[in-house]
Amino acid sequence: MSEADEPIHEHLVDEAALRPGGRVLDLGCGTGPTLAVFSHRHPDARLLGLDHSADSVATARRLLADHPGGIGIGTADLAHPLPLPDHHLDAAVSYNVLECLPDPAALLAETARVLRPGGRAVLAHVDFDSLVIAGADRDLDRRICHAFTDDQQPWMDHVDGRIGRKLPGLVRDSPLRLGRVHPVVTSSTELTGHAARRIEGIRHALTTAAEEGRGTLSPAEIETWHTAVRLAAAQGRFFLAETAVTVTAHAT
Repeated sequence: MSEADEPIHEHLVDEAALRPGGRVLDLGCGTGPTLAVFSHRHPDARLLGLDHSADSVATARRLLADHPGGIGIGTADLAHPLPLPDHHLDAAVSYNVLECLPDPAALLAETARVLRPGGRAVLAHVDFDSLVIAGADRDLDRRICHAFTDDQQPWMDHVDGRIGRKLPGLVRDSPLRLGRVHPVVTSSTELTGHAARRIEGIRHALTTAAEEGRGTLSPAEIETWHTAVRLAAAQGRFFLAETAVTVTAHAT
């Protein structure tokens, strides 16, 4: 999932460098936080979005209903060919999507197909194996972070929590031309906002896995970790950092 207060959305729009009146597609648009930044910065742009979740698409449509340049947001399985003609777009962006696809190279090839020559693709993904969390015992913290990295949640067709570090190589092997590679680090010393949602997301995902017999941790271990993190926050010792690897590429 992607949240509106994450700095990555502004960065994606910066890197897209959309020309006036251009068309941009958000692959895995979710509820529309990146498209909302595009709308604010480029009111004349045509905003397109695709996502597998009908509920998220409905939310994004409501969020962007008043965008002056028009929108085209719909449901789609990104493991299949994109429902767009060749050379249709000026830019395409995607955040935290590729790890969920069994064949991420196929989506990169499709992205290259639908971009005009010289069009930009901006692809970003958190490398979940790079999570840094201060609060719990070292060994338990390592087990939690590694288990979360490898956890295939029920809504995911595939999982590769280390795909962030692989993203430049995937783009280099695609029809796109690799450009700028830039890490975006999000950090917090307080258990609020995005940091709080990330901690609760880890707790929920791993507890669900344990209850379904999919995990390597017991519910008690997960709660021990969660309690230690909350205690660290109360004592002013909490820290969280995560790195999203961002790649800007060009269609040829």
